[in-house]
Amino acid sequence: MEESFWKYAFFILFMVWFFIRLPYGRNSLKIKSKTKIREEFEKLLVFLNFISMMFLPLFVVFSSRLDFAGMNMPAPARALAALIYALNLILFMWCHRSLGKNWSTILEIRHKHKLIQKGPYKRIRHPMYTHFWLLIISQGVLLDNWIVLIYGILAWGILYFLRVKKEEEMMIGEFGDEYKIYMKNTGRLFPKLR
Repeated sequence: MEESFWKYAFFILFMVWFFIRLPYGRNSLKIKSKTKIREEFEKLLVFLNFISMMFLPLFVVFSSRLDFAGMNMPAPARALAALIYALNLILFMWCHRSLGKNWSTILEIRHKHKLIQKGPYKRIRHPMYTHFWLLIISQGVLLDNWIVLIYGILAWGILYFLRVKKEEEMMIGEFGDEYKIYMKNTGRLFPKLR
């Protein structure tokens, strides 16, 4: 298949992702915070991931300047990545609908914040993070570009490993024993094996 096919496929999937996120992003700006943790550092982490999840992939789609970073992925691997990306959009929408007004791009507790234990959060504490791991890997393979793949893994990995422990400490601080019990019954990125 021609390279343009894969770029179009990615762009369509990306636009679906973008329009799923858009209303939640707008609403998030309207909701007041009760507590913010290391706000400026969190914004830096989000910016690094903006580059990996939006700027670099779209640059590859609309420019040939990063074509030198092709990995020569076979068409079946790219098709599988497109399928994973598409199915992952369902998880993304499910996470957002379950979180509602509790979602934020940075570490913060909102006024009237609730501990969500429904939808994908019933068995996984951080399914949105699961979504992003799948997203960055599938987009790198789909676009067949090692810069998109490696930068994405590094940027997301830094955010994930620097954030997840702090986020869980923040949730314990807000919800106490309720969150500790929730942690015992759920997996961090995947459901716990019983």
